[in-house]
Amino acid sequence: MTEISEVYDPASCSKNIDAFKSVLCEALRSALAREGKVLTQKSIPEILRELKFDALLAGGGGDLSELARVILKHSNRLHHPRYFGHQVAVPMWPSCLADLLNGFTNNGMAVYEMGPAGTAVERGVVRWMLSKCGWAHGDGVLTHGGSMANLSCLLAARARVFPQAWEAGMPRGGVLLASAAAHYSVGRAAAILGLGAAAVIKIPVDSGQRMIASELKEAYRHTLSSGQKVLAVIANAGATPTGAFDVLREVGAFCRNEKLWLHVDGAHGASVLISEQHRGLLDGIELADSLSWDTHKMLGTSVLCGAALFRDASALSGTYAQHAPYLFSDVEKPGEDVSKNTLECTKSQLGLKLFFNLAVLGEKGLAAHVDRLLQRAGEIHAYISAREGFECRCAPQCNILCFRYGKDSALQDRVRAQIVLEGNFYLTRTTLDGEAWLRLVIMNPFTEVGDIAALCDEIRKVAG
Repeated sequence: MTEISEVYDPASCSKNIDAFKSVLCEALRSALAREGKVLTQKSIPEILRELKFDALLAGGGGDLSELARVILKHSNRLHHPRYFGHQVAVPMWPSCLADLLNGFTNNGMAVYEMGPAGTAVERGVVRWMLSKCGWAHGDGVLTHGGSMANLSCLLAARARVFPQAWEAGMPRGGVLLASAAAHYSVGRAAAILGLGAAAVIKIPVDSGQRMIASELKEAYRHTLSSGQKVLAVIANAGATPTGAFDVLREVGAFCRNEKLWLHVDGAHGASVLISEQHRGLLDGIELADSLSWDTHKMLGTSVLCGAALFRDASALSGTYAQHAPYLFSDVEKPGEDVSKNTLECTKSQLGLKLFFNLAVLGEKGLAAHVDRLLQRAGEIHAYISAREGFECRCAPQCNILCFRYGKDSALQDRVRAQIVLEGNFYLTRTTLDGEAWLRLVIMNPFTEVGDIAALCDEIRKVAG
């Protein structure tokens, strides 16, 4: 049995890190070379047996580099150029090293003295993100993902619209007006906020899945006539099904005129704000009150690293109340206690992930990465549209593309199920207007049109 001293021993740590490094670098090389499958799915009992899970729990003595090989073998290989699945970044190695540093320091950041460096980096990263929005007097916090960011922003909206809710609970009649293509976390947030999921009024979208502004205005008039109170309007900047961007300037102007809180769910698409070529997709963002933004989508960070951003700093500072004298005090300190403005107490040093990517690539380097993903999606759209038997739902606004072979929904599901089971490619699916569509998310900068050509060949073969 391994002695406790060994897991704190610098020499043992160095030896294991060296072995780990070799395993990870070989896995990266192999994936980028398109060697092997993207995904191999075994059952949970099979994987646990291969890990010798029960024996190691009982007796220890495991070789971590060998365990890493097993884990990698049974993981979805995002670095493989034929991964075009969910909206999860192909992580850049600087952010992976940030994960290692975060784990080693284990600074939880609840109060400044428990994470001075992590807090400083978070504040710097938030300031940088606000500058991309043009929000000179804003504020924000980093969160464990976009769902948490959406909830955080809507909590701030609740504090502004229903200031009594923190103490007295939510009054009846509160609603959210959200795009019909809104992420499911909006409904969850409504339930958590005390509105109830049924209080989300869905605004119709056009064929490209963009909110129809005239329908928003009609829905708002209906809420007024029925005595309801709108807590917030939620627009999309990179909707999950198709990557659609709502017309923020028109929606924002209406919300500003009616004094409605506008929250923009930019978890996926807000990253285009750093691109000179594509930032126009968020034209009108200065009219919004809050924005969610995930860097673990298009900015190459490992999961999770989200942000809840606010145009007005007072919106964040007025969201929460707490009494925790064992944690917070009025003693003067050189930094800030970030957990006063978050749902979380202990929190990972999330800002390190984005900071390390920026520190290596710079803003222009990351912007070029975003531009490349969107350009490749456009090239893939042109290829699939020209291929016999295939059609695309609409031209992609970002790096998400929906397409199908033939028109039979059952066929799309059968084809995808077989392809994912075989594991040579990985793609997802969605339902639009009651019909199934195959869905590509181009996250890997090394995915080429040739990879999509091979996928289309496989689709035709499976379809028969």
